[in-house]
Parts: sequence; C-alpha cells; structure tokens
Amino acid sequence: MQDVTFFRERIGSRIFFRSNTHAPSRWRSSLKCNDASGGVMATKTRRWLLAHLVGSIVGTGLSVSALGQTPAPSQAQPPVEEIVVTGTRIRTTDQGALPVQSITQEQIQQSGAATPEQFLHSVSVAVQGNTNVVAASGAGATTGGVSGVSLRGLGSQRTLVLINGKRVSGGGTFTDSTTVDVNSIPLAALEKVDVLKDSASAVYGSDAIGGVINFVIRDNYRGGQLSASGGGTSDGGGDIKRINGVAGFGDLAADRYNVLLSVSYEKENSLFGYQRPFASSGVNVGAGNDSTSGNTFPANFVAADGSFAGTHNPGAGNCAPSISDPLIDPAGRCRFDPSALVALLPPAERYNLYTAGHLVLTNDLQLYGSASYNQSRQEYRFQPSPLSDQFAFPATDPLANQAPYNQGGPCGAVCATILLNPSSPFYPTAFVQSITGGPTPVLDIRYRSVLTGGRDYTDTSRQPRLTLGLKGTSAGWDFDAGFLYSQTQLKEHDNDGWPLYSKILPLLNSGQVNFFGPNAPATVAALQATNFIGDSYKTRTTLAEFEASGSRPLIDLPAGRLQMAVDGSIRKEKFATDPSPEIQVGDIVGYGINVIPQESQRNVFGAALEFQVPILKSLTASPAVRYDHYQGTGAKTTPKIGLRWKPLDQLLFRGSYGKGFRAPSLTDAYQPRGLGVTAPGQSDPLRCPTTGSSTDCSTQFNILTGGNTRLTPETSDTYTLGLVVEPIRDLSLGVDGFAIKLQNTIIFGIDTGTILGHQNLFGSLITRGAPTPDCPGCPGPGRDGRQGVRRGFPLPHAGHSGGRIHVQSRRLVFRDLQDRTAGWDLPQQCRAGFSDHQRQWRGDSTLAPLRDAHLDQGSG
Repeated sequence: MQDVTFFRERIGSRIFFRSNTHAPSRWRSSLKCNDASGGVMATKTRRWLLAHLVGSIVGTGLSVSALGQTPAPSQAQPPVEEIVVTGTRIRTTDQGALPVQSITQEQIQQSGAATPEQFLHSVSVAVQGNTNVVAASGAGATTGGVSGVSLRGLGSQRTLVLINGKRVSGGGTFTDSTTVDVNSIPLAALEKVDVLKDSASAVYGSDAIGGVINFVIRDNYRGGQLSASGGGTSDGGGDIKRINGVAGFGDLAADRYNVLLSVSYEKENSLFGYQRPFASSGVNVGAGNDSTSGNTFPANFVAADGSFAGTHNPGAGNCAPSISDPLIDPAGRCRFDPSALVALLPPAERYNLYTAGHLVLTNDLQLYGSASYNQSRQEYRFQPSPLSDQFAFPATDPLANQAPYNQGGPCGAVCATILLNPSSPFYPTAFVQSITGGPTPVLDIRYRSVLTGGRDYTDTSRQPRLTLGLKGTSAGWDFDAGFLYSQTQLKEHDNDGWPLYSKILPLLNSGQVNFFGPNAPATVAALQATNFIGDSYKTRTTLAEFEASGSRPLIDLPAGRLQMAVDGSIRKEKFATDPSPEIQVGDIVGYGINVIPQESQRNVFGAALEFQVPILKSLTASPAVRYDHYQGTGAKTTPKIGLRWKPLDQLLFRGSYGKGFRAPSLTDAYQPRGLGVTAPGQSDPLRCPTTGSSTDCSTQFNILTGGNTRLTPETSDTYTLGLVVEPIRDLSLGVDGFAIKLQNTIIFGIDTGTILGHQNLFGSLITRGAPTPDCPGCPGPGRDGRQGVRRGFPLPHAGHSGGRIHVQSRRLVFRDLQDRTAGWDLPQQCRAGFSDHQRQWRGDSTLAPLRDAHLDQGSG
C-alpha cells in the first residue's frame, strides 16, 4: 500500500494589528450627513498605506478603534429584538451554536481596505482564492479578473457567498462558473459582513463546505455619506484612488418606506515584478527554484534531424534580454525569465451602482427589492509569447484537422515548428560548424516572440442583479419569499502581443527573420501585423431562483420554546461560452488553450427543515436537514446537529457536526475538451537526466483539459467544538476547534508535478511519442506505467511526437482522495478606557497546524 501526498502545509498564526494612531501613506476624506441625529460631520485623516500586495493569508485580523463619545447607557432598557443570523433561519436573541464572525461597517472603514478582496484578507479563516495577483501572474490563465475568497483554504468553489442571504452568480470564466467575484459587492452599502466558519449545506445547500460569507446591506438607513480615498506604496506602483457615496431616505416606522442608493468608482494602477526585488526574478538559487523558459530571444535551437545533441545558442554568455541561468546548465544556451514582466497588480477600473427599497404594505407585510450593476475592467500584461514545437498540437486531438497551423515538421505531427535552413542569411554557420565539425543541418528554433510585443488583454465583467420579495408575519409564521436574478457577462479582449499561428509561422519559416539579433524595420512591422486584436471569448453565467422560508414557535416546553424553520427553493443555472473562431481552433499564440462553444443549464430543487430544541434552561439543540436535487447529478440529503450549553452567564460551550456536499458545477461537468499548457518549471524525470534539453527540463508540457459528465458530488464531514468565556466585564475570549474531512474530491486534474513524480500511479495520464536520437533508450510511444487510478472516469489519451510527454488533466473525482484540515479559531474582544473615551479591541486568530490531502493506492 502506498500513499501519495498531494500537499502538506503547516501554517502558523500570523497577526496583523491596525490602529488609527499609526499612519500609512493614504488619504481619506469623507462627508457624512445623518438626519436621525441632525448633525453634519466632516473628517479628514491621513495614514500610511502598507503595501497592499495580495498574499495567501491564514492569520489574524486585529483592530483598535477610537469610539469617541460613548453615551452612558439609559436607565430604561429597550426590548431585545429577535434577529436571523447567518447559518440559521430561526429568529433568536442568543449567541448560537455556530461560530459566526461579524465585521461591522465601522471596522471595514478602519481597515483601510479599498475593495472587499483587500478587506477579506484580514479575516483569519479567509485565504487566497482567485485574486488579481493570481490572475495577473498566469500567462494564458483564464481567471477573467475574478477575485474569489477561500474559507479554510478549501477553495473558492467551496465557499458560499451571499448578499442578504441570497446567492450571487459566479465570475463566469470558461473554467470556473461558481467562484464569486467579491469585488462586485458594494462595499459602501454594507451594514456588516458575517463569516460562518462552519459547513452550512444543511441550511443553504451546495457550495458551503468551507463556510459562508454573507454580505448584509444597510437596512432602513437614513442620511448620506460621500468619501474619497487614495494611496500608494512606499516603493512605487499600485497607486489607488476611490470615491463612493451612499444615501438613504424614508423611515420604515414613520414614512412606511425606505430607499437606499450606493455608488462607487475605483481606479488602481499596475505594479510589475521588476518593481519589487522578491518578484523580479524566477530563479531562486538558495531554494533551487527555477521558473524560467527555454524559449528565448536570442533563440535557442536543436538539430531538427537529431544529428547533434543538446540545446545551443550563439548568444550564450550575452543572452540579453534573456539570461544565463545558474540553475539550468548555461553552457551554450540561454533562458528567459518572465518574472519581471508580469504585472503583480493589474491596472483596474470598477464601477458599482446599488439601490434597494422597502415598502410597508401593512403592519405585517413588507415589500422589498434591490437592483445593482457592477462593471470592472482589468488589464493584464506579461511576457511575449513562446514559439516552438514544444507546444505541439497532438495529431489525435479532434480539433487538429481544423488548426490553421498544420505545418508538419520533424516531430511528425501537427506542430508549431520553426525551422531555419542553412540558406537563410541569418543561419549561424560558424557557430553550428563549431558544434558539428562541418555539417550545417536544419535547425529547430526555440523562440520568444519579443518583436510582436508583450501579451496584453483586458477582461471586462458586467454583473446585473435583481431581487424582489415579500416578508412579514402571518398565522404565527415569520416568512420571506422572493425572486432572484443574477448574471455575469465576461468579455476578454486581446489588445496586443497575440500573434496568429496561421500568419506568423509562414513568416518565421521564410528564413527572413533574424532569431539571434536585430531585424530590419520592415520585418518587425510584418511580425507585428500578425497580432490578433479583438474579443477572444465571451461567457455568460445566469442564476434565477425563487425561494421561500418561514419560521415559527411550535410549543412551550419546560426548558423553553420549541421553534421550527422551513425553506424551499427552485433554481435554474445556465452557463455559456462564445469563443472567437481564432481561439476555437487554437490559432492564438501564447494563449495556452483552445475553446469550443458550449452552453449548458440545469434545474435545482432544495428543501430544508430546522429546529431549535430547548433541552434544559442552559442547553439547546439545533438539528437541521436538507434535501437537494440537481438535474443530471442526482439528489443529496445533508443533516446537521448543533449544541449550545451556557451553564453560567460568563461561560458558553458550543459544538456542531454536519454533513456537507458540493454538486459538480456546470463547468466541472460540461467544459469542452481543450488543449493548454502546464505551469513553467516542469521536467520529464525519464528524459531530462539523459538529454538535458530545454524541451525536457524545467519547461512546460501540453495538457488536455475538460469537463466530466460522470462526476458525482463531493461530500464532507465537519466538526466544531468551542467555548466563549467572559472572565471580567468587557473582556471576552474564545476558542473554537474545527476539523473537516472532504471526500469524493473533485479536482481540476492532478498537479503536473504529482503526475510526473508518481508515474507508477498516474502513468495512464502521460502519453509519449517515438524515441528521439538524443535519448535512444527512453520510452517510446504509448502510456507510461499502469492505470493507477482505478476509480472515477478514465481519460482518453492523445499522442505526442518526439518522445516528449503529453499530460491529460480533465476534472476527476477520486473516491479515495481525502482532503483534511483541522485547527482552532481564537475570537477575542475587549473594551477599556474612561467612561467618555473608550477603545475597543477585537481580534480573531486561526491556527491551522496541519492540512493534508492524499490518495491511498491500496484502496483504489
């Protein structure tokens, strides 16, 4: 029996301390009006802005806030209002059995965050999902500018994002239809943000395995606020300017209506890798990391007929703008380091308009609705495209006969091959003869297309969202019934640096291009004319839902009142892609993938039942169960039980156990098969030690990706156990332990490094072509190893020439792949000071000592 460890992390607690007495290089001006108090206050503060580079954060968010004039408590205490908190639909006045962290609008403003993405980095359980940084650093990545958040590090697709308890459509890339772009949330309109650090599938259904983030919009707000802020980093780059306003009028009690309007605009400048020492190079000698590429300018080359071994470059030793790599043997060749040219933060513009209204129809009935529109534009810039037969299009791929770059070549398949004949005026005759001793064979060129410019594209996302509903009381029931329509429209536009194979390959194979030095202006102009400029693809993600819920007390028991809540929903989900003809056939150089049109939809039905059962005066149980049916996937029932025990006023124990599930998304199931490339820095463990070639060592390999209609839902078991203690007045401390086990895990293929490092298990996902002269003893055509993964959906294989490998990475479900995480949350709160001037300190730490995922071969 053999275990394969996919990843193992030991994460310590990282603490962040923010105080308005310390200052970052940031300015903020605001004007507030509030007709409830009749006062007008103008404030202007100046602070230093810590460099807002986005990073993977599992840590602590602490804040110190000056509360100003705190009025003395009145003698007559108002009645305590029952509310519905995130994680349950039952109205209550008590802190429940579930660990919920609430962040107020005041705390959001004090954090200095300009976007929800930046603010959520201070939430201890929230780590990086898709972000602007991830999107910017992935050449050819299809992130679509989506900034997601991942609770417990389980992935943004396992974190449910809500606005006022209702779902939001996903960001809409053609590889991910579920991750919500949190930057589309109207930050200025927020009343608070609730973070439920527990699985909530028994209440909300699919996608809530890691937890729930509920953005709660201001309710019955009266007055207005206009604010502007801006800032920059101490080392330059990443400057940001933002203006937002919020206004509300009408009082639900006095006027029987309320209207809220929020608008915001934000502009953020770029920050490139060359502007930061830690990101300016892809070579880390001490750590042995190398993410450079063998496709360079001046170009590397190999013998097309294999008559001499190795990769060579006549510019070796003077490789600029490429480099000589200290980790990859630099003798006779160059490497290209893309890191300095990657935008760590892309330039971005965002517009957001949000309006909501409430109308009191009767004392027991209220009509509500909201309409919002969010638009974001983000521009991504990175290194020029690589060009060589390294990125061959497999001859057995169903799209191969459509590809306009069917040039043939020495690889014996459909290839993006550049050949340089001895008759070319730019053939390095003397240098080649110094290698061969006289012969001048045809050269196979490994080229970086610097003359067509760096790659540049813009993602524009538009997100309209509408809600309309009725809520109130009737026959002892508190009810809420409403309709939701949410859509995300994403368009990717290529601005520059994306040549077409069909246009540039004939020119590069003409012999009139100098791959090793300067070119004539006419040649440069001809190369630049091969660039594709236009919309590469569009997607549309649509969610339409009707949901009704209600709660009521049932009977009075000796220990208290038995309460119940019910919920039912009907939802339609749609996802469609509209790629350009050029990207359908993979004609765009450097895009890393080809996509064909696709449209899919499904209906989802769900019903849930909750109870709050007082067992003793101090002990309450909260059982819940939910049934969901996904068209094309099947049904799932998820139960949950929570316990709350408060033996003393100063002491609370709480715990829960729940089953969770995540249905395969529409892209998980129906994404069309397409060709892409792996991340840089991959090596073939069988060929690289022999050939030392840039096509086998620290390079990128072709990879087939696609959906899988046979996927089954993921399942999870989540346990929490904690306590909250208030040893003295105004001091509260807590600890919540958690453990999550994820099973039947759906993954977007297996990491290439894992496949290559465990070929005895995953050899069926690797396909080779015929042996090449530089490695006569290497494996020949076929699949490496045996079928190690015996459960899930078997993948079709495609051939690849030249003896080099071709990796397959469709979405898979492994019944024996387990993802486990465990740790502790440590909430703290303290208020101290004189009666008129108090400071409030809030903290929330997360310690996650161990997370691992492994596949047990013996159970396969």
